[in-house]
Amino acid sequence: MASLGFDLLDRHVIGGGADDAATARLTYARLLERASFLASGLRMLGVQPGDRVGVQVEGDDRVVTVCACIRIGAVPVSEGDVVVAIGDDGPEVRSSEGVHPLDLVRQAGGGDPAAALASDPDDYRAAVLAHAADVVEPLLARRPVG
Repeated sequence: MASLGFDLLDRHVIGGGADDAATARLTYARLLERASFLASGLRMLGVQPGDRVGVQVEGDDRVVTVCACIRIGAVPVSEGDVVVAIGDDGPEVRSSEGVHPLDLVRQAGGGDPAAALASDPDDYRAAVLAHAADVVEPLLARRPVG
């Protein structure tokens, strides 16, 4: 069985759905690109498989962040050691490394975009669905989120 990260985006892009709407403003191809870049940026900040990442943003930023977490095997939750939230100047990533604008973290990951994991740990899909079914279920069905 392929990983959730692969099933969520890569499978649809490879299967001809690159230009299909993933959200009101992002195609599957664009979401894959943005999630891969952000996933790499989160890895640079020390996020590892199994870590819990707090996702406290809405709209496309939430969808991209959830997908980024899933690509690297982190679990998107409401609270975590690393948090993606709205700060005074917009979306930001808060970690032990400091506070960084979300766009800067995503851009930093653009040099080495994160691939989806080859497989998931036991019960990973269930853990993710418990916290982010609103994002995951439509994307798995190749429907737009929202």
